[in-house]
Amino acid sequence: MPQKTERQRDTDEILEMIGIMKVLEAFQELEDDEDDTEDAATEDDESIPISTMLTMGLVALHAQRYLNERRVIPKGNILSVLLEDWKTGFPDFFRSYLCVTPATFDALLHAIEDDPVFHNNSDTAEQLAVNSQLAVALYRFGHYGNGVSVRKVGLQLGLGFGTVVKSTRRVIAALCRDRVRKSAIRWPTNEEKEKAKEWVEEHSCPAWRDGWLMVDGTLVPLFARPGHFGNNWFDRKSNYSLNVQLITTPDLRIVDYGIGLPGSQHDATAWKMTRIPNEFVILLPNGEWIWADSAYPLQLWLMAPYKAPMKFEDWNEVFNYYVANVRVRSEHAVGYLKGRFCSLRGLRLRIDDQEHIGFATYWIIACMVVHNFAMVHERNIDMDADAFFLEGLQHVQAEAAQEAAADADARDIELAAAEERPLRDQGDAIRIFTYREY
Repeated sequence: MPQKTERQRDTDEILEMIGIMKVLEAFQELEDDEDDTEDAATEDDESIPISTMLTMGLVALHAQRYLNERRVIPKGNILSVLLEDWKTGFPDFFRSYLCVTPATFDALLHAIEDDPVFHNNSDTAEQLAVNSQLAVALYRFGHYGNGVSVRKVGLQLGLGFGTVVKSTRRVIAALCRDRVRKSAIRWPTNEEKEKAKEWVEEHSCPAWRDGWLMVDGTLVPLFARPGHFGNNWFDRKSNYSLNVQLITTPDLRIVDYGIGLPGSQHDATAWKMTRIPNEFVILLPNGEWIWADSAYPLQLWLMAPYKAPMKFEDWNEVFNYYVANVRVRSEHAVGYLKGRFCSLRGLRLRIDDQEHIGFATYWIIACMVVHNFAMVHERNIDMDADAFFLEGLQHVQAEAAQEAAADADARDIELAAAEERPLRDQGDAIRIFTYREY
């Protein structure tokens, strides 16, 4: 349920009392004796009905903006320490808080600082500096749990609670602009495609080099049950979540995505809503294909491992082993993204209407944009030793262990059902966001 402010709660109570008193006063008027004395009538005329007094109180309640006296709240000043001291003297601390190196932060700031959202041309409502707004958003992207609520972030960074929300929204809007988004998440060039094919050939065999892309689905849990078609968001892991489809290259770079469907949707269903299944002739020419896990339907251009019972045959087990050896990079890509931006492990956003769905979707897209941007500007960092990669890998392995414990036959039945049924019509409850232009 959406949370109500103190003013909203008081208003609801007063309106309910006004309705009750109006009814009681109407009955009282009917019961009044028409033969009352003149003095009694005069006395009644001078009294004010309770419903009228309640109405006057309601008007007074909404006549002022603040119910309580404004108080100065002591806050921390870690934001200034981050952007002044740690950025130059302790870059490792800076990266642990904002998830990017100081050089990447400056490059990202340069990419978005001219966005119109940061320039309102107002003399009375001056915005926070763009670098501070970017730091607020990155801090929220990189943390999750109740410690990253708007109130606690504001107290820790020394900002107003409304400033935290507005700064995050502005940065997300700037990151999701076509100019920034398409430069960070784009289809690989021929040279990049050839490098991906070389990696696949090196880790498998020459016959498999044309399978240079990987797809994997992941769930982004929500901290609370959505108020907007809540049951549709309940996933197989007993969480309320969003389904995210990531198409990546062996170097873990995201080249395409599909976001917006609820976590209850099977990966096979969510995959059909992305671009590649509809345009594979153009995107995967000359017999190229994409690797996937057993949750995806087998196609000429989509290779998945054998499922039960055929997977238990001798040579099929060998085949599945080497497929997993290549396809595991898609899981590494998911882990790297969630390792850098931990908010994707538990999104602390309410989904109570269509606008909230859109904001949660853009939050995830913004995280992917910054992640790809950082990978380009942090090539000097050894990925295998990167704390974000190692943390994300541990997270993915823990999830994989839970999946392995599930009944494989039940997953096969679920896949068959997902392939046969069309996407359920859920009205405005579902929106799919995919990268459609390269």
